[in-house]
Amino acid sequence: MNILLNEIFHSIQGEGPAAGGPAIFVRLSGCNLQCMWCDTKYAWAPEGARELDEIVRAIRKYPCKHLVITGGEPLLQQTAIAALLKALPEYTTEIETNGSIACRITGLIEQLNCSPKLKNSGNKPYELKILPLNKKAIYKFVVGGREDIKEIKNFIKKYKIPQGRVWLMPEGVTKKAIEKKSKWLVEVCKKEGYNFTTRLQVLLYGNKRGV
Repeated sequence: MNILLNEIFHSIQGEGPAAGGPAIFVRLSGCNLQCMWCDTKYAWAPEGARELDEIVRAIRKYPCKHLVITGGEPLLQQTAIAALLKALPEYTTEIETNGSIACRITGLIEQLNCSPKLKNSGNKPYELKILPLNKKAIYKFVVGGREDIKEIKNFIKKYKIPQGRVWLMPEGVTKKAIEKKSKWLVEVCKKEGYNFTTRLQVLLYGNKRGV
């Protein structure tokens, strides 16, 4: 079986509930959305077919047993992901998704990081397919400015997402931009009962690929 793979690298999870923990990132290629502020546009094209066994060997070279499967949009390749995870039963796994595709492989993973795209992404609105009934799902919103907060609150109300499963993250690809937005975004999280997440990978390494 082939998987459309963009890159594999060993780093730390920079965002969300598991931020700071070591992880092997498996970035798949191909995406059904095109966010105007996306920092991984190099993964949009559905290319880079690799054999499953080759990917398994590459993953096992790293001294880590936690996977973050990201993209692009990983859930475009659920059959291939299922085969990969069954070949790595001793690993724990998070999947990063935009929430536009229903997840059929929840039983094989520990966490589903759903990042619904707002108007600030430039995409057309879509119905959320990763719903709070899935107890493994958390919801991470990219916040570009204060004007996004009302939209986020309406979204949370529409889908009845518990506050404790909501993370707000400042948009930005520079340390300066992230720090500037973080100062007021933290206060929003405190007021509304949401979780705050920064982007550790950018703060530590800058907007670099494979770190």
